[in-house]
Amino acid sequence: MAIWSSIVAVLGTLAGALIVGLLQHRSARTSRAEQRADSHRQDQLGAVTDFAAALDAHRSAMFHRERLALTETGTEHQLEAQTRSHDTRAAITAPHLRLQVLIPELAGPAQQAADATYALRKASGRTELDARRHTAKEAAAAFVAAAAARLSPNNR
Repeated sequence: MAIWSSIVAVLGTLAGALIVGLLQHRSARTSRAEQRADSHRQDQLGAVTDFAAALDAHRSAMFHRERLALTETGTEHQLEAQTRSHDTRAAITAPHLRLQVLIPELAGPAQQAADATYALRKASGRTELDARRHTAKEAAAAFVAAAAARLSPNNR
């Protein structure tokens, strides 16, 4: 009978060790999955922030450029503003692509915001330029609202 007690004790110890090992493995796997999800969410937030900032910089540069064109300010100032607007437009490309890859659900609102910003070009007058600027700001705000809804911690 003593041998059976020893066998049961050894089997119980082995079963306990196996269960503890499985629980630790599962806990580690869950922790890694949570870390990956947090890292992905941070990448998504970065993509949204970078795109929104680039869009804002370009909208500002375009408004300044077009305002100078409408007031027929000196060529030097216009060339400087044009160069700046080209730089800010180029700065939109990488964040826009990153956004499309990381959060394809936001590609539509992002494109609408970009298109509204690009539409500032060649306004026929100050009233039209102001209206286009307002439309671009609204499209950017709509993009940010869509991103906030998509990336809300409640949507995990």
